[in-house]
Amino acid sequence: MQNAAATPESSFGLCRLIGQVRGEIVLGIEQALVDAGLELNFSQFLALKKLGDTGPTTPGELARALNYNPGAMTRLLDKLEQLGYLQRVPDPTDRRALQLELTPAGRDVHARMIAGGNAAAERAFSDINQDERRQLHDLLVRLLEHLRAERQRLAGS
Repeated sequence: MQNAAATPESSFGLCRLIGQVRGEIVLGIEQALVDAGLELNFSQFLALKKLGDTGPTTPGELARALNYNPGAMTRLLDKLEQLGYLQRVPDPTDRRALQLELTPAGRDVHARMIAGGNAAAERAFSDINQDERRQLHDLLVRLLEHLRAERQRLAGS
C-alpha cells in the first residue's frame, strides 16, 4: 500500500487518508451488496438507505441530504425506479410536487442491503475497540462541525 500512514502533521495527508478510508469502506459495502445478490452501487445504496430510514421525501430533499446535484439525482432516481425499488407519487399536500417512496421490492432490498452494509461496517471497524471508536467518532464530529461552520462563514462573507 502506497504510504497509507500519512504523517499527522500534514493536513492534506490526513485528508487523503480520510478519503482512502472512505474508499475502502465504499468498496466493502459494494462487495457486501454483491454478496447479497444486489446489483447496486454505493450511490444507489445511500439513496435507498435514506428513503428506507426516513420515509417518503421529495427529490430535492434527497438530493440535499446526499449532497447531489439535481441532474445526477434525476439519473439515480430514474435507475432505481427502473429497477422497481422506488416510485414517484403525488405529494398529498402539494399537487405540483412529487414524493419518493420505496416500493414493496424496495423495502425488501432495503432490509437486505442494510444487513450487508452493517456487516461490512463491522468488518471495517473490527480492529478498533469501543474506546477508540468513541475517540474517532468525537474527532470526526468535531471536524465535521468545524467544516460546516467554516463553509457557512465563507458563504456569509
